[in-house]
Amino acid sequence: MSSHFVVLATLALAILFSPETLVLGLVLSSDKKVPREAAYAFAIGAVLGITFATSIGLWIAHASGVVSAPHADHTSWPGFVVRIVIAGALLVIGLYRAMNAIRHKPIPDVTKADHHPGRLRTSLSQHFPKLMHSLDPKTDLPVRQRITRAALAGFAICGLHPKVFPIAIAAGHQILQISDHAERTLGIVVFAVISLVPALAPAVIETVRPGASARIKDAYERIMKEHGRWITAALLLGVGAFLAHEAFMHMPRMR
Repeated sequence: MSSHFVVLATLALAILFSPETLVLGLVLSSDKKVPREAAYAFAIGAVLGITFATSIGLWIAHASGVVSAPHADHTSWPGFVVRIVIAGALLVIGLYRAMNAIRHKPIPDVTKADHHPGRLRTSLSQHFPKLMHSLDPKTDLPVRQRITRAALAGFAICGLHPKVFPIAIAAGHQILQISDHAERTLGIVVFAVISLVPALAPAVIETVRPGASARIKDAYERIMKEHGRWITAALLLGVGAFLAHEAFMHMPRMR
């Protein structure tokens, strides 16, 4: 049982130390017209996003035959394939984070003039130019659309982002392996409380110290540029290796 909680806490910490979520939240909560409303909308969107991605992990675990009964047979080929795919995804993301740390790659900040969007965003901009333009924090929009933009950004960064989505899926998969319902609920709470800190922080900041988001963003970026990616990489590589070991331990034996 303790191993399940360790894995869930580690996955949540990997999301906590991923700088993109908090940086985007602080950018949106620096809105000139509705900073507090944008911060709360971002938080709500992030909660829905992490719930969405984790629910997919729960569904995958159920569909692949990973049941939580204490005496259940976990040695099915679909279960093994799902476990090894999840472990591989975490290892790949961990290695990617480590490479970015070695290269001192800057943290993406859409407010900077020299920011270059990734290939996925560029492709989406080509196919959905009006939608992507409205989601750009630099675009001037009416108040209601600014709040909607913040909510969609929160959902996207926590529910669809390729660096967070596999982690939340892994958490959902791990949650379903906890047999006791009370302990499973506790596992969900542990993962949610830790992983949602960077999404909820901008709302707390704008409530306690209105207008401080921009200053905090700059200081946070300096710290995370030096240490954040190494911490995230170490966490993901560690839990990825553990889950890969677990996958091979539950691999069906050839007869």
